[in-house]
Amino acid sequence: MTGPTPQPVVSVIIPCHNAAATLPLQLEALATQTGAPPFEVVVVDNRSTDNTTGIVDEWATRVPFRLRLVRAGDFQGASYARNVGVRESTAELLMFCDADDAVSEFWVDHGRRCFDVSPVWSGSALSLEDAAFERSLPGIRQAIGDDPAWVAPVFAQENAAFPILMGGNFGATKAAMLSVGGFDQSLPSAGEDNDLGFRFRRSGYSVPVALTVRIAYRGKWDLATRRHLTFRSALAHALIATRYAVWPQSPYPHWLIEVLRCAGAGLKFSLRPRHANWTGWTLRTTSALGIAAGTVHYRFLRRVPEAQLGVGFTTNSDPERRVRA
Repeated sequence: MTGPTPQPVVSVIIPCHNAAATLPLQLEALATQTGAPPFEVVVVDNRSTDNTTGIVDEWATRVPFRLRLVRAGDFQGASYARNVGVRESTAELLMFCDADDAVSEFWVDHGRRCFDVSPVWSGSALSLEDAAFERSLPGIRQAIGDDPAWVAPVFAQENAAFPILMGGNFGATKAAMLSVGGFDQSLPSAGEDNDLGFRFRRSGYSVPVALTVRIAYRGKWDLATRRHLTFRSALAHALIATRYAVWPQSPYPHWLIEVLRCAGAGLKFSLRPRHANWTGWTLRTTSALGIAAGTVHYRFLRRVPEAQLGVGFTTNSDPERRVRA
């Protein structure tokens, strides 16, 4: 006869939308943690139409932690889903990962130790091609250089107005998340995490980088996807810079100058095709166009949407379904 499940020290939050194909690997990665304190995993189902629920049901009896499924169907988006996960978490220490990646063997342990240094931190990731994820979990972890040695997070972003925060691999206390309003549902996808990082920094929190809290990241390698993410990220940056009137602190070059530089580089590559880096040029140009579009839309036309902070923090109509308590 087993005793009661210990109170979780850490709540791991995984937003999911049609994640049945990739979630099993992430649950396996979490089920094989070494040195971790008691933790729970909150899988937030955001309008999935596949077998995500069935996958959680299947794994509920196989994992050594408390696994819970939470419905989040009022809105679409990772920001809302993560906020719902914050609301339903039972621990004060929150760690976030995505359903299509794989955390390291020491991820929970190393993340928990980072909270002794800072209430907010961002992890690290090594991008792997899809073929690499066909390996066994030990093979994937070997590819990212998994190591039991913990290193304290590095305060390398203290002077950055726009610190980088990895939405799919970061930690924050619940108090810190609530104090800044959580994720902003109004942000375009691919920019909501850095918006949160900006608001953490603006509220006085540091966002150190935890190099040993690592994940295997399912890289987005095709150019069309990379262009889409680059454009959306630049658009989100323009919204943040406009909404909070911090354009002078933006690390992006002036949009018009950058567009002209990209045009010049494209002409140069056309004349000297042997030395052309068209992929790099395409992504740089896409970023410049994203900043330009955002500048016109948000700054010049003043079409700044109202912030939607903390959407999901309050109880909605979607019932929680506890899978394993």
